[in-house]
Amino acid sequence: EIVAQVARVGAEAGADIVKTLYTGDPQSFKRVVSTCPVPVVIAGGPKVENDGEVLKMAEGAMEAGAAGVTFGRNIFQHRDPARITRALHKVVFEGALASDAQRVLQHG
Repeated sequence: EIVAQVARVGAEAGADIVKTLYTGDPQSFKRVVSTCPVPVVIAGGPKVENDGEVLKMAEGAMEAGAAGVTFGRNIFQHRDPARITRALHKVVFEGALASDAQRVLQHG
């Protein structure tokens, strides 16, 4: 609820796009997206060691209607930044499930 309110305030203050933390599940994040009049993207937050968690976070945000993701350290500090970027591309731009995108990390 608070994330939704803050995102809306950002839009009302004149933001063209709102970057916010992911609420943890698609259902609650859908409320953030649906109440914000401008596109919403999620921040990557702290470094996550589990690739599946990173991809699942992106999947949930996209399922909720997010415009995209803005991940920094979860890409730049990854052991293979190119592969995690390709996997995230599958989720964000191709609508792949996290489990399917994770194959990119295993097989290139």
